[in-house]
Amino acid sequence: MPKLSEMTDTVFDGVTYGYVPPKELKISPKLKLHKGAETEVDPVTYEVIRHNLWNINEEHGATIQRISGSPVAMYALDLNPSILTEDAEFVYFGPYMQYMSGVTDTQVKWILEHRSDNPEIKPGDMFLANDPWVGAAHQMDVMLICPIFHGDELFCWITNCLHQYDIGGITPGSFCPSAESAFEEGILIPPVKLIENGIIRKDIEDIYLRSSRKPKMVALDLRAQIAGNVTAKARIEALLERYGADKVKAVMRQVIAKAEVAFLDKMARLPDGVWQDRTYVESCRPGDRRTHRVVITVKKEGNRLIFENEGTAPQDGAMAWA
Repeated sequence: MPKLSEMTDTVFDGVTYGYVPPKELKISPKLKLHKGAETEVDPVTYEVIRHNLWNINEEHGATIQRISGSPVAMYALDLNPSILTEDAEFVYFGPYMQYMSGVTDTQVKWILEHRSDNPEIKPGDMFLANDPWVGAAHQMDVMLICPIFHGDELFCWITNCLHQYDIGGITPGSFCPSAESAFEEGILIPPVKLIENGIIRKDIEDIYLRSSRKPKMVALDLRAQIAGNVTAKARIEALLERYGADKVKAVMRQVIAKAEVAFLDKMARLPDGVWQDRTYVESCRPGDRRTHRVVITVKKEGNRLIFENEGTAPQDGAMAWA
C-alpha cells in the first residue's frame, strides 16, 4: 500500500482505495436532513432521554440475539448495534462486539454521498453492506443500515452488524486462509437498498443468499437484523413523539459534546510519549511456516493520538495490513 505522502491525487472512493469521508459530504438536495435542536435541555430530561437512547440500542442487540437462533449471535455475541445522527456522527454503539461499529459511520456517510440521489434514501428503506473498501471489518460482518425520518426530514440512523455463517468464498464458513485477495473471501456488497418502503427486495436478497452455502441460516440472521432495526426504529419514533424531535436531537448532540470533553480531559492527564508493541503472526497461507512481524506504534502529542504500523511485515497471502 502506498504511503499517504504518495497518495495526494488518490480518490478515496471505496472502490480502488478505501473510502475516506470528506469534511463536507456531498449529499443530494433531494434529501432533507433534520438539523434543528433546542438550545437548552433541563438535566432531568437530558438524563431520561440519554438513558432511553442507550436502552433502545441495547434492546436492538437483544432482539437480534433472540430471533437469530444462531450460536454466533446468542452465545458469541458477534454482533453490534449503533445509533448515529443524521450526518452519521456516533451517539451510541455497543455493548456487544464494539469493534464492528468502528467503521459504521463511514458506511453511512458513503450512503449519504452515493445513494441520496439514486436510488435515494427514503422512509422504510434499509441498506445491506459488507464491502471492506467502504467500511467493513471483514466480509462476514454484514451490516444492515436504516434511516429514521421525522416528517420528510432524515432524523438519524440506526445500524446493526452480525457475523454471518457463510457468504461464499473458497472455504466453507468464509474464513479463507488460502485467499490471496478479498475477492476470494466471498461476495462484496457496497451499500445496496435491500428493503424499500418496508418490503424486502427479493431480487437483492436472492443475490445475497445465492452466494452462501447456508442460505436458510443466513436468511434467518438477516431477518433478525431487520427485526432489530424495526424495534429500534419504533422506539426512537415513540421518543420523538413524546419529547419532540428538536429536544431529542439536542440530547444527541450533548452526548457527543460531553464525550469529546471527557476524552480531551483524559488526554490532558496523560503525558506525551511514544508506546510500541510487537507481535508475530504464524502462517499467512496453507503450507507457510514463516512468522510475520506486526508492529503498532502510538504517539501521544497534546490532544492527538497517532497510530503507525511502520516495521510491520509486508502484506502477504491472507494477511492484509491497513
